[in-house]
Amino acid sequence: MLRAGDWGASEALGQAAGRVESLRDRMQAARPLLEWLPALRELLRESGQWDLLRTDAAGIKGITALRLDDQAAADWGGWAHAQRRMPLREFTAWVNDVLEGVSFVPPHAGDEQVVVLPLSQLLGHPFAALVLPGCDERSLPASPEPPAGWTQAQRRLLGLPSREELGAAQRAAWRRALQAPCTEVLWRASDDTGERSLASPLVQALLAEGAASPAEDARALRAERATGVARPTVQAPGLAPTQLSASSYEDLRRCPYRFFALRMLGLREADEVEAEVDKRDFGTWLHAVLKTFHEALRDRPVPASERASLLDAIAREGIEGQRMGEGEFLPFAAGWPALRDGYLQWLQKHEAAGAEFESAESAHKVQLGPLTLEGRIDRIDRLPGGVSLVMDYKTEGLQVTRDRMKAPLEDTQLAFYAALLSDRQLEAAYLNIGERGDVKAVPHEHLPLAAHLLKEGVQAELRRIGQGAPLPALGEGRMCEFCAARGLCRRDGWSD
Repeated sequence: MLRAGDWGASEALGQAAGRVESLRDRMQAARPLLEWLPALRELLRESGQWDLLRTDAAGIKGITALRLDDQAAADWGGWAHAQRRMPLREFTAWVNDVLEGVSFVPPHAGDEQVVVLPLSQLLGHPFAALVLPGCDERSLPASPEPPAGWTQAQRRLLGLPSREELGAAQRAAWRRALQAPCTEVLWRASDDTGERSLASPLVQALLAEGAASPAEDARALRAERATGVARPTVQAPGLAPTQLSASSYEDLRRCPYRFFALRMLGLREADEVEAEVDKRDFGTWLHAVLKTFHEALRDRPVPASERASLLDAIAREGIEGQRMGEGEFLPFAAGWPALRDGYLQWLQKHEAAGAEFESAESAHKVQLGPLTLEGRIDRIDRLPGGVSLVMDYKTEGLQVTRDRMKAPLEDTQLAFYAALLSDRQLEAAYLNIGERGDVKAVPHEHLPLAAHLLKEGVQAELRRIGQGAPLPALGEGRMCEFCAARGLCRRDGWSD
């Protein structure tokens, strides 16, 4: 993220960035909903948005929905849930849910130039001209099909219109539409699949009676020469970062343009509310569970016979903490006993070899010239002889993890962690935790050399970016299939 001092010589931009940064910092701490609402209201006032929202109909709707008025905010006082502390992410999700749950209808002025109505609502609305789109055989059949779900006898019993009555109503609406001073009837010659479609029987009857004539096509044909879309590239020396994480450096190595879009510009995909728990959610949950488990063992050793119960209790708390229902977690819960037992068996052997847990999810920074390397390491253990073991959990397939080490000097993550802990004697491994209980450590065999080459490569790459080196889109590899910047680089439109 750019800070106030990262805007070069532009004093105005620097001041604006500093003000935005100050406003953002005030909204980071967790607090109850009753405190979030006044804080949000004050933020809107200081940023100049409050008065604009109060004079806008849609803005007033949003203020009302969120209970941001002083009087309305008191309504939350009797709700016990409003007393619970919420982090910024949870409050943002709540605001999104509230705003998604309300609709804004602009006030009706009564002076519309264009009105969109279904055919059945034209009665009593005089128009100077009508445009009737979609008059093909599928959208405007001669005899409309009654809604499915009821037999003819049931429709008569319920007083629902029959097929004949629906057809008569449609033909009456069609005749009313043709009485306008000017009526344009449009239909498609083919559907979305490319299958040819005919005009509606009602249109064909008009043409057969001579009551209508084909209009001239107002579109003009012109010859166009196809031009290929080249791979995009960009130069941004003024945006060269001063901080780098393992994942951001991985982006730079896999695709410089992805690094430019997601790391240098800071672009992000809009978060979507997903009801289902996916593999990423499971990995996040498992990281948190193992962190809590090992910290509990470090503070209060537990016999091996009681570790399974402790791990189960922490796992249940983790599900509740991530606001996942048991039904949503069911696909992963079925494999949890095997995963738990497999992990505890591996842990017993690991500890028998002399390993001791040191920390989990620990943040580290190291200065590399003008560049700051930063990262959060899943786990660090102490081995006999003063050696530290860095581990990164993986819930992917074991072969995928092993493939990472086929070319160990190309690995970024473990080498980056070794660079963060360059003052230690280190070993490193990926710990693959399979859902069927298979837990395997995949060690990095050339860690010192990989860390040395990574530090040299990081400095060289960032130096080149600062000197104006191009950052092209590569469009290669599996990451490209799920890249958040794919629409920006227009990978699907390249001609090469």
